[in-house]
Amino acid sequence: MRRRSVRRGLSAATSVLCGAVLAVALTASPALAATEWKQTSSKTFLFLDALQRSQGVATDGQNWFFSWQNGLQRTTLDGSKIVDRPFAIPKQIADLGGNHIGDIDYYNGKIYAPIEDGSAYQHPFIALFDAKTLEFTGTAYALPQNLHTQGVPWVAVDPARGYVYTAEWNNTTALNVFSLADLSFVKRVPLSSTVSRIQGAKIYQGKLYAAADNDVKSIYRIDPDTGTLTDVLDRNLPSGTEAEGLAFLPTPDGAVMHTLDVAPSRLWVNFRNYQPTTG
Repeated sequence: MRRRSVRRGLSAATSVLCGAVLAVALTASPALAATEWKQTSSKTFLFLDALQRSQGVATDGQNWFFSWQNGLQRTTLDGSKIVDRPFAIPKQIADLGGNHIGDIDYYNGKIYAPIEDGSAYQHPFIALFDAKTLEFTGTAYALPQNLHTQGVPWVAVDPARGYVYTAEWNNTTALNVFSLADLSFVKRVPLSSTVSRIQGAKIYQGKLYAAADNDVKSIYRIDPDTGTLTDVLDRNLPSGTEAEGLAFLPTPDGAVMHTLDVAPSRLWVNFRNYQPTTG
């Protein structure tokens, strides 16, 4: 658990208590909320599943990949476990204080995992893992600490542009843009508005969608070229809910966007599915 409020997942102790909880939180829908997306369904993770699916989510179209504070998990699309890697943080990063994996992404057979050393935030990394085995590939990239003074809560891969994106967690004023080839720094893209508490982000149809743990649990659409930012969904989840990562995959119920949030009690995790409100 990080020092910044309730951000960051569940403890092993609280996950054991999940069996006492009857689990589905309801989403409010105020008239003034941004509503370019609507929820179609949701699934609740309990027990160890809740712990191990409490930070980030990504997909290769055939599997879901989840992250939690210390580890990674691969499942089938119906949620059945395939591979657990409960202590995934590489030793060389852990020796520098690395203690938290954020919202991950998938590209070309690899999981891109942001790892930080909260609450010092002196050694931000992107580490690459084999998507099949979830084993560390031996490749990790140290990120500029001056661009990640609050850690590295998420990473998003943009194969079409050949870029990888990160940003500061709070009071976010710009995207950090790195080369996909070698994670060398390319540029910063100023945002049209300052946003706060970004917990996860992914590229979808050429735009970067970012999930915020603000009061209304916004989803923002960001143009990575111009920095233009649009609020496309205010989820208005129950008070005390902690919004986490997100991913994009068309599913049979018509959903395309899928988000994680930790319940106010911290005892379960919701996996919510959304479809666009317009074609």
